[in-house]
Amino acid sequence: MGRRRPSARLIPRGQQPTGCGASGRSGGGGPEGTACRGGSAMTHHTRIDDFLLQSDAELFQLVDDLISVDSQIPPHADERAIVARLLEVTERFGLGEQTVIGPTEQRPSLIVRMRGSGGGRNLMLNGHTDTKPVGEAREQWVSDPLTPTVRDGRIYGLGAVDMKAALAAMIFAARALKECGVPLRGDLLIGAIADEEAGAQLGAKFVAPLLRDVDAILIGEPSGWDHDWQAIHLVSRGVCGFRVSVKGTQMHSSLSDRMPSVNASLKAAELLLRIARELDVPFTPHPLGDVGPTLNPGVMISGGTFFGVVPGQAEFACDLRTVPGQTRDDVARAIERWLAACRAADPDLDVEYSFEPGLDWVPWSELDAAHPLVAATQAAAADVLGAAPPLGVFPGGTDAPWYSGLGIPTLPSFGPGVLTGAHGPNEYVSVQSVRDAARMYARIAADFCS
Repeated sequence: MGRRRPSARLIPRGQQPTGCGASGRSGGGGPEGTACRGGSAMTHHTRIDDFLLQSDAELFQLVDDLISVDSQIPPHADERAIVARLLEVTERFGLGEQTVIGPTEQRPSLIVRMRGSGGGRNLMLNGHTDTKPVGEAREQWVSDPLTPTVRDGRIYGLGAVDMKAALAAMIFAARALKECGVPLRGDLLIGAIADEEAGAQLGAKFVAPLLRDVDAILIGEPSGWDHDWQAIHLVSRGVCGFRVSVKGTQMHSSLSDRMPSVNASLKAAELLLRIARELDVPFTPHPLGDVGPTLNPGVMISGGTFFGVVPGQAEFACDLRTVPGQTRDDVARAIERWLAACRAADPDLDVEYSFEPGLDWVPWSELDAAHPLVAATQAAAADVLGAAPPLGVFPGGTDAPWYSGLGIPTLPSFGPGVLTGAHGPNEYVSVQSVRDAARMYARIAADFCS
């Protein structure tokens, strides 16, 4: 790619693989076996489906195993245990070369490369291994977050939909291709990537420059919000995090009616209400659904010292989801215009803003609808679901921009489950969507890599 490769602290895994810039271990190379080699695509699909049907219990055992591994973002946990589990599984299945890479041993990512016969396009199926923390909603969980529980056709557990079920489906899709002997000319890679939930600085942003010979990437983020498989998302919105900080007069609260004072928390509350109505960041609605940016003020709030004290400082954080065409400079100018108007209206207002380190600008990403990966995804969806979902815009951010920014075409979201269940209590993924995902991922890889 003509880019300087960043230094990496690697966990040794044996021989150096071609194409990942890190240590690797051979697991048997490309697809083996002769069950359907040389047959038609329809024959391959039948054999794949039969294999996955026979392996159904194993697939869901892997989903359960991954949910049971605590991989909350630090300081709660990290990705070491889940990568160790994935190493064991992919080696046992003989899925190919294993590469573990990361900026530290505490934040590893895993890439598995199943070699094709040569001369075809290489595809990476990508999922992240970390989860958001359980957080303050712990008491709202009806079962233990790290104990997978099946109710009414759904699997409940932390990371079920975001996105451990998708990772399990990717692994079994690759296993089905291998065991059925489906001939792939290109390589199939599986990326189990760290740190997506905290901005990807130690995950996809670190890994992307080290990838070699990857022609396209499909990310298995949940692609529905009302129902499973709602869209094939060609766009993921970006993320821009910033904080608004207000200074006041810290003093004895009993004197607030006798001496001039500024309550920083009260001023911050007024700004919190205003910014939701007034912040204007220019954008062009996206043609796939006429989608614009989303601002969530007050995702975190802090301020004050204790009872008896007029608050001398207060702060709130904002989460802005951006769309193609917007820039960090656009956001900065919009915030500065808004704050200038607020200061002009209130001479007592002492306010500043700052971008959040690591989340100051996670770019948006977009894949051309004419890319061959889109056609392969549509064909697989039509075959498995009966009709291909429409093309759309993913509501959230994904790892896609770190790949597409380096010239690797990336489909930001096509995965099992609904985003509605993520980042809150009682996260779940439907059992049927996981089965569908494995069948579709196998078809997409067979099509694209052939």
